[in-house]
Amino acid sequence: MICVNELSKLNCNKRKILEPLLICLTPFAPHISAELWQLIGNETSILDASFPNVDESYLIEQSFLYPIAIQGKARTEMEFAIDGTVEEIQAAVLNNEIVMKWMEGKPVKKFIFVKGKMINVVV
Repeated sequence: MICVNELSKLNCNKRKILEPLLICLTPFAPHISAELWQLIGNETSILDASFPNVDESYLIEQSFLYPIAIQGKARTEMEFAIDGTVEEIQAAVLNNEIVMKWMEGKPVKKFIFVKGKMINVVV
């Protein structure tokens, strides 16, 4: 549904994009997929179409949206590169306006960074 909603926003009607989407949808919604397959101009059955190849380069995450907690309560979210260093991330978090507001000018006692999970600032 996320894909369909995004394509609807973009007014996408390109066969090159819609055909592989319908083929992937067929195991979950075979009847509507077959009907849409015919409506976009295909004369053969959707069951005869070959499954699209997977390009694994699109599956690799480049960034992660970290929840930022101050004193154990989630206050905001920030996106960082997966391969970012702790020092870079700590500097960016501590300079964020929302984090600074919740820290109320107190010094940081502990900065907890769990890669791929969350960030916690203890003041």
